[in-house]
Amino acid sequence: MHPKFQNLLCCPKTQETLRVKPSEIRPNGMIVSGELVSQSGRCYPIVRCIPRFVEVEQYAASFGYEWARWPRVQFETENMGRPMAGHTTRMWETITQVSEDKELGKTIIEFGCGSGRFLDVIRRRGGQAVGIDLSQAVEMARLNFADDPDVLIVQGDLLSSPFRSGVFHGGYTIGVLHHTPDPLRGLTELTRTVRSGGWVACSVYPEKGFYAYPSVARFRRLHNRLKSIFGYNPALAYAYFSSYVLAPLITRGKRIPRLNHWLEYVERNWLVVLNLPDIRWRLLDTFDAITPSIATTHTGDEVRGWMEKVGCTNLKKTGWGETSVMGTKV
Repeated sequence: MHPKFQNLLCCPKTQETLRVKPSEIRPNGMIVSGELVSQSGRCYPIVRCIPRFVEVEQYAASFGYEWARWPRVQFETENMGRPMAGHTTRMWETITQVSEDKELGKTIIEFGCGSGRFLDVIRRRGGQAVGIDLSQAVEMARLNFADDPDVLIVQGDLLSSPFRSGVFHGGYTIGVLHHTPDPLRGLTELTRTVRSGGWVACSVYPEKGFYAYPSVARFRRLHNRLKSIFGYNPALAYAYFSSYVLAPLITRGKRIPRLNHWLEYVERNWLVVLNLPDIRWRLLDTFDAITPSIATTHTGDEVRGWMEKVGCTNLKKTGWGETSVMGTKV
């Protein structure tokens, strides 16, 4: 972390300010190791440039594995001239409703940053990007931004975040809160960290979408039963089989009118199949669908209700779906 981010952080238990005690500093000022110390003596280590406020990944372990395996697949630089070019930027713009010139010089927070593909959008537009994640995905995120002093990656709990209130110009969470035990609490924490008049955006799984399919739920339950014995190997094997074999076969089969409805029934109820045009994205998203410990789905009214409860106004459903809502913090 760079010392300039120190004033954004606080003790997640007491909200006390934190003092940096560095052990190793790079020439550009980045603190490689050391600790953050609260006024009452609580200490939080800085390891490999990342402030650490948790010791275990808890329910987010699958995402640490996922992003270690596919750390840059969804970054724009990895998709130039490929079928998913521009997708990450379009997704971020649609969900946040923030135009290109609004991030310049501003500090934006992401709750659930993974390996950092959306943080990359902010940095390419001249903003300072701050990301927090519970999982070991933070290791990949830090590597993806190397020694960039305008990026802060934090390992911490989204439901009890180590950020001071009202310190960010805007904040967002995309495809993450439905993987926590309490999405409303996570959104409450995100909104708390944004200053009055700043923007807040939230996008979660819809109740009637792909992630609510009975087939996805079945494979997820099966994976979680087998994980203690076989780790992620069965889920990984299925992701490859589905991506390389099932997806092409079912796509061709759907061109036959008599098979189309039957194959849709099979997809919805028995087989997890995604037909994204890039095989790398297909692999990642299939694995992502069947491995989380927690994956809830929600309605648009539910998400709007959350936004109202946390103190956001001017609510707007975005073009990413009914469970993608943004607003302004009062």
